[in-house]
Amino acid sequence: MSVVSIEAPRAALINIMENSQQPDAGSEWDLESAELAYGVIARYVEHAQVSGIIIALLASALGEERVKSIAASEYWQKYMASKRSIADARPDVERLTALIERMRKESKGSE
Repeated sequence: MSVVSIEAPRAALINIMENSQQPDAGSEWDLESAELAYGVIARYVEHAQVSGIIIALLASALGEERVKSIAASEYWQKYMASKRSIADARPDVERLTALIERMRKESKGSE
């Protein structure tokens, strides 16, 4: 089982968000693409939250002794690191949300 890093897509999204503040970026990054990106991110975050709940339920059903060996595994450590990474991405999601709101206001103002 391979674990996919989110650092490259995250860096690309931040680059797009930063470049969207430049005048000529409108043709590459518009309201539709921002909303699409936000929708994709929201689905991944929701999936991660639901997965976390299922994992907690399974761990509860297994019992504390069995969970200790799982929690010590490399996969569990990667899961926890990924979960922390998602939590750390909250400011980026908030920046994206603010960007989308700004683009919506600009779009309504130009109509």
